[in-house]
This record gives sequence, C-alpha cells and structure tokens, in this order.
Amino acid sequence: MACNFSFANLQEHQITTDILVIGGGSAGTMAALAARRQGLEVALVDKGGIDRSGCGCAGNDHFLAILESGPEWDTKEAFLKWYHRLTQGLVDMAIPEKVFLSRIKRMVAYLEELGIPMRLDMANNDYIRTGSFGQPGDYFINFDGRRLKPTISAEAAKIGVKFFRRINVTDLLIDEGRVVGAVGFDIRKGDFYTFLARATIVATGNVTRLYNNQAGMPYNSWHSPYNNGGAQAMAFRAGAELKNMEFVNYTLTPVNFSASALNAIVGMGGYIVNGLGERFLFKYHEKGEKGPRWVMPWGVYWEIKEGRGPCYFDLRHLPEEAINHLLNHLLPVDKNTFLNYCEQKGVDLRKDLLEVQISEGQLPAFLGSVSGIFVTPECATTVPGLFAAGACSVTVGSLSGSMCVGETAGEEAAKYISHDMTNSKPEVSNEELEVKRDIIYRHLNQQGGFKYYELENKLRQVMTLYVGIGRTRRGLLTAIEELAKLEKLLPDVGADNFHELMRLHELKDMLLVAKLITRGALEREESRFGLSHYRGDFPTSREEWHCSLHQRLQDDQINFRRVAPSSL
Repeated sequence: MACNFSFANLQEHQITTDILVIGGGSAGTMAALAARRQGLEVALVDKGGIDRSGCGCAGNDHFLAILESGPEWDTKEAFLKWYHRLTQGLVDMAIPEKVFLSRIKRMVAYLEELGIPMRLDMANNDYIRTGSFGQPGDYFINFDGRRLKPTISAEAAKIGVKFFRRINVTDLLIDEGRVVGAVGFDIRKGDFYTFLARATIVATGNVTRLYNNQAGMPYNSWHSPYNNGGAQAMAFRAGAELKNMEFVNYTLTPVNFSASALNAIVGMGGYIVNGLGERFLFKYHEKGEKGPRWVMPWGVYWEIKEGRGPCYFDLRHLPEEAINHLLNHLLPVDKNTFLNYCEQKGVDLRKDLLEVQISEGQLPAFLGSVSGIFVTPECATTVPGLFAAGACSVTVGSLSGSMCVGETAGEEAAKYISHDMTNSKPEVSNEELEVKRDIIYRHLNQQGGFKYYELENKLRQVMTLYVGIGRTRRGLLTAIEELAKLEKLLPDVGADNFHELMRLHELKDMLLVAKLITRGALEREESRFGLSHYRGDFPTSREEWHCSLHQRLQDDQINFRRVAPSSL
C-alpha cells in the first residue's frame, strides 16, 4: 500500500549528543557502553530493535579468548604469531595487541559477572575450549551465548545510553572536513532524524546479500541480512579509506541451509570428506580440517571441479561425549534450527553424512578480517570525528573481537572529544539538511519505473557471475559496466512505503560496496586466500602484491594506494 507521502506531514527530530553510535550489534553496544562510562551522552541507533540486533543476535556458541592459562599456545605472543600468519600481514599487528589482547581476559570476566554462562563444564567449574581455523591451540570457549546480546543491551540502557530503534541511517554529516553526525528516517513512521555528535562510531557489521544464495533466497543468509555495507559505504562517501575490499568470505554450509556450523563441527574433530569417502583437505593445507577457514571451501571447490564430489560433513567417528556436546550444547545455540533441518532431511549425524555446499560470498574475508574500513589502533578512520568498530572495520574478527574493538572505539572516541576542543559544537547548515532530506524521500510515491528487488536481484546475478569464484580481467570489466548500468537506473526506482524505502537505501549502499569489491579485484592481479580472491588469469600469489590495497574517494574518483604488509 502506498504511503501518500508529503513533506508537509513529515515529523522531524534533531538529537544532539556527545557520541553517536550507528549499529546496535555487539560492537556498537559495547562502544556505547564504554563511551557512556566516561560520563558522555551517547545515542545508539539501529535499523532493528537493538536488544537482539547484529550477527550475534540469536546467540553464539564460541568465544575467541586468550586466557594465559598455562599452555604455550594460550599466550599473547602465540596469538600474535598465529594472527599474523592467518592474515598474511594484511592487518596492522598493533591493532590486535591494543584492541583485543589487552582486553579479552577482562571481557570474559565481565560477561560472567553479567550472568552469561561461560563455564559449561560445571562439574570442574572450568571452560570447555576447542580450536579450529588454523589456531595453534584451543582458543574458542564453548558457551551458551543466547542471552548475551539482550544482556549487554540491558546494561547499556541501565547506565543511560539512549536507544533509537528502527532508524535507518542513510548518510554522515560533514562540517569543515570532520564528521559531525548523521541523518536517517524511521522505517515504520517515516520521521526524519538528524543526529549531531562530537564523535561518530560506525559499527554496522559485515556485508550480505551481494551474491546469489545457494538456496535461492537472499534473506536466508548465514549472517544477518540487515547487514548491507552501510558503514563501509557511508565512510567511503565521507572520504575515509577502505582496505582490501576485494577479499570475499566463503564458507561451507549444509546444502540449502545458510548456517554453517563449521566452527563447531571441525572444532569438535569432525571431518570433511569427498564423494569417495576420503579426507582430502590435507592436500590443500598441512592442518587439514584445522586449517584456516578459507582452505575448506577452496578444497571443496577443487574436489567437486575435478570430479570427486559431492562433499560431506562426517561426524560418525566422534566419541559419544563429543557428539553429545556438539548436538546438545553447540549446534542448538549458534544455529537454532540446525537440528530441525537435520530431522527434516532425515539425517542422523551419529551415523549419516551431511552434504555441504560453498556458501554465498560475504565481507569481511574471514576470522582474521582484512577487509573493510581502514582504522588506526585507536579505531579512528582517516576522517576526523569518525571511528569504526566490529566487522565493518579491519581490526579483529569474531564475536569477542567485535566486543573488544567496540569497547576500544567507545573509549577512544571519548578521548578524542576531551583532547580536541575545536569540535565542541557540532553544526550543519539547513541547506545541507534539506539536500539530505530530499535524497532520502525522493523515491516515495514515484510512479512506474523499477522496484528495489529487481535491481537487487540483478546485482546479485552480476556479482555471482563476474566477481564470484574464478575472477578474470574480462569478467571484472563486464561487471563494472553492468554495475554502472544499475547505478544509472537508481533514479527510476520507486518506493510505495517506508519498508521499501529502507530496502532502496540498502540497495544504494550495496551497489557502492559491489563497485569497490570489483574495482579492487581488478586492481589486484594475483590470487590470495583461496576463493576469497581467485583470479583465473593470475592463479598464484605474487610477491609484488603481498600488500594491502586501500581505496579512497577523491574528486569523484576512486584512488588506490598500496601499503606494505605489517610485521611482528
């Protein structure tokens, strides 16, 4: 039903605050908590309900932690060596040391104080830990994280963080070269919101819905389908540098079920076998199933391509204690409907194989996130007043990483305010607000033309065909042409209600992120991280490309610069 929108009926709200946090997931909520503890006014804004926003909204079964419990692998030094190897030096190693290792033990203790059950082994009052993805030891704490997000959200509300729910932030506000807030609209009522802030933190997570889902349903995604690259797009338009956008994450999921369960399965000792019943991953990495995440879809891709598919999860060899822990504690927490899926498929994981597929692509690239907004160890972007946290930034991946990075961003944004007195009064002109307002609502009641989903479906088709697995120069140039055509069609897309308007603005951000992925993939003439960036015309890694590739908007052009890899 059309909303018959008119500016005359528009309700407007202007909120002035010290710190604006865009994104109410784990990173954003921790950023808001940290800033509020400094005595600052904080506004936390999300498209959803905040209490269960983000990729961790439904729960999580593993928490990456360095506890310094005694083994050589459970040390800061061992973690840094592993993380440097995992990311191939494409993450500034000062970042995990500052934002993660200095906080993680305290973060685990904090969650236990809040009542989150971190110790599932109640008989020994100890943590149950497993390892995967190339880790030198058992870094993951197995825990029941279903109440984690509501709990930390309640803490934020209790100490005075102001929540703004169901607000789609569409763009940042700039004053004299620094970010001073953002604009958006209520996705239910349509009200126009202006947020003026002395510092702004973007924390809107990863990027989904850019590639065709194997199940044919774009919202059946193994991460939150709300995550459309809003932070990456807004930051780029504001002049911030993005880093290594060409690397796309693929994982393994059960056939037609977009929730991977990969960490739980290989962490507990599960195998991945081909159609001949062979464990094959040791051909692709010395650690086999315990190798980096990118190794597993890479191996499955070649086994199927060379005629040894399909491939399967195999848990039949696990001892009863391990399979019970997997079925009763891990899989039901991280993937609520996983066991329902198995039941409907008639699969008994104690005695049957479970067929797997390669998932749709998403950003960031993997656990060791190398793709996203470039930030300093203080979580600052290259634009004054703008900070970034969580999966949208190049910091430390995983749930625990996002929470530690969010806390860092909140504290550092507070320091920025206290040290720079020139930003005490955020302002923006009425003329700029009028332009932003017009951009938000201009598609309402537009007759004829296209619907957002027609262009979004075409976007996924282009990305899957030309910027997916097995990229080539010719295919990437074709993608650039096709994406440009879609961009030209955007003015003709109409929205009949505020939900469609939200989807339209998501589409705009997705198109920009898709262009940045494609341009980066064309620029990087090599292959690296398996399927994450596999150029069929440059099928090996090249020493001259062992670097990070930064992109920045300057004079309406995308400028690239190479940055040498980080060293320990």
